Amino acid sequence: MQRAREMRECSPVLVRNAPKQAYSPPFPWLRSSLARNSDTVSLSLWVCGALLTVWVYTSGISPPFPSASSLISSSPTLTSYLERNATYYISATFWNNEDILSAWTSETLQLIDILGPSNVYVSMTENDSEDDTPTMLRRFGRQLDVLNVRHNVNISTGIREEPLNDPWRSVRHRVGYMTNLRNGALQSLEDARQRFDVVILLNDIVFHHTDVLKLVSALGGDDQREKARNNHHKNTRRRMACGLDMDNAALYDAWVLQDRCGRPITGFWPFFTSEEDKQAVRDGHVLEVGTCWNGIAALDGDMFIDSQLRSKTADWHTGALRFSEPPECVISECALLPLRITNTTGGAPIVVDPTVVVAYSVRGWKYYAVWLRMPVVKLWMHIFEERYWDLWWNMGMGKGLRWTGLDNGREKKECIIDGWPRCDTNDAAVPGGFSFRFRGDL
Repeated sequence: MQRAREMRECSPVLVRNAPKQAYSPPFPWLRSSLARNSDTVSLSLWVCGALLTVWVYTSGISPPFPSASSLISSSPTLTSYLERNATYYISATFWNNEDILSAWTSETLQLIDILGPSNVYVSMTENDSEDDTPTMLRRFGRQLDVLNVRHNVNISTGIREEPLNDPWRSVRHRVGYMTNLRNGALQSLEDARQRFDVVILLNDIVFHHTDVLKLVSALGGDDQREKARNNHHKNTRRRMACGLDMDNAALYDAWVLQDRCGRPITGFWPFFTSEEDKQAVRDGHVLEVGTCWNGIAALDGDMFIDSQLRSKTADWHTGALRFSEPPECVISECALLPLRITNTTGGAPIVVDPTVVVAYSVRGWKYYAVWLRMPVVKLWMHIFEERYWDLWWNMGMGKGLRWTGLDNGREKKECIIDGWPRCDTNDAAVPGGFSFRFRGDL
């Protein structure tokens, strides 16, 4: 008996794990409610996932460019222009651009097809290219011949002057060279002896043909048809509309682009100083600026032709607009053009459409104009990245690429522009209000 008791006390006890059981609420009504809710949540997640998948594969990864027909039907300006066969003058300059010319000519041909071959004049200039650019331009000219599109291809040499291997030996020399080249592309305006409704200025860029339609619509003020904006203007007829040019992870033409009050922009999105302007960029709304160029622009054609050819409603009462030689100080010829418009008209609006994005390489254009603007990528950016950018700006980092002048402000001969309206008092620009002085005078 004693031995049996010891064995019972010393023998190991076998412990068996009870089978796992899901938690079961004590009340039957609660159990059934949780079961129903679980099924509802699962079904909701499945439906949302299915809808998201369908959206991604049908719309989310669709190209971000609207069709030309949808743009025209929603634009009173474009509709009116097409109905009355409005005329367009396309001016472009090239140098060593064989990498992008195939894309450029393809989009230009699509644009011509929409505007009407008989309504378009294409003028192109090229100077001293070291690649196949001249040959490609001549080939494009033959395509225009087949389509009966009036055009001029000006292949030239020697405009740069000596030394040819160092054309940018000074900024002022470069500005003078580019002024001559751009005015050469406008020479056919005088030779054509006719009125053009819109002058389209293009750099050596990659663009989409609907970008030009958007700028023509913005030039006509279609975004203002149903709301009164820019009431500070004495002259509300827009004269110039630009896009945005991107290159190397930043906005490219920071030297020229300034806001309505002359404040410089930053290369970081959304580029501008005021919250109103930054919000316009986020929302893709047309916004007013002081000067712009950015590789692509649409302008009121009345400004570029002789007075006897202008429309009855023209209020450009001076000589035909051209690119100007720089004053004694240094300034871009592309900034002088909108400044002259403002000085002549007393502040006629100049605007930017931030949905028009161009680039200087096909790869860069596919990234900035296509990939980053696909609906699914924009949704991701809106949910996540915009908060990052807001934090970036709030920490003061957004000013990191703000334009501070040529050579970071060390170029003493750079022009400082006086006469900008004040944004805090909502001033309006006045005729002849702008003047120039040297940065070194500060």
